[in-house]
Amino acid sequence: MSEPFKALLVDIGNTQIKYALVNAASDLSEVKRCLHIKDLVPCLSSVNQVVVSSVGHTSLVDELEIGCQRSSVAFKKINTEASTLGIQCAYQKFQTLGVDRWLAILAAREITQLPVAVVDLGTANTCDIVVNNKHLGGWISPGFSIMRESLLKNTQQVFADANMPKVLGIGETTEDCVSFGCLASQSGFVMMAEQYLSNQYDDYFVLVTGGGQKSLNLEENKKILFFPNLVLRGLFRLI
Repeated sequence: MSEPFKALLVDIGNTQIKYALVNAASDLSEVKRCLHIKDLVPCLSSVNQVVVSSVGHTSLVDELEIGCQRSSVAFKKINTEASTLGIQCAYQKFQTLGVDRWLAILAAREITQLPVAVVDLGTANTCDIVVNNKHLGGWISPGFSIMRESLLKNTQQVFADANMPKVLGIGETTEDCVSFGCLASQSGFVMMAEQYLSNQYDDYFVLVTGGGQKSLNLEENKKILFFPNLVLRGLFRLI
């Protein structure tokens, strides 16, 4: 009989659940997605522990914990702390920093020891600056979908479709102008993080995660690196 996996990592996000079965030497190449906690139940028989992060969604966390209790699997919910793995949080009220941001910071610190901006492009766009194991603070702005919905809600005679452009272009219809404009704002968020660091440090990196990275065309900038699952990588550091 094969040995059980060391842990099931679960990231409960705003729109989907990401998860991965990992051992000590896993590289998180097999990240899966689902919409319901019940979809994770088959995994419980093959792990020693479940490690979960969630911004809100208390009922989903409770449902997962109950499932772990029924399967006699150790359950661990990760929260933001004043200091984790030697990294200090900038917030005096550290509990108010989203755990997804905190975990991405922990992952980033393993990837590079240089000054770094950790950018997560999702429902909200967030940026966190970390220097010398100190989180200095960051930014929060609306994500692509919120920008578009706010524009449609508060502006007359403006309309849009539901698609995020694959690359940035110039719109020739109102729908395209809205989509390209929101994408330009999102791209600018990343570029301003890079500019902020370049104005203060000789060497640095910007690490970008989240679903919104797929439409960015910034790969030629060697200071901007892309990672699909920084939150899960942060969880992986804590098992």
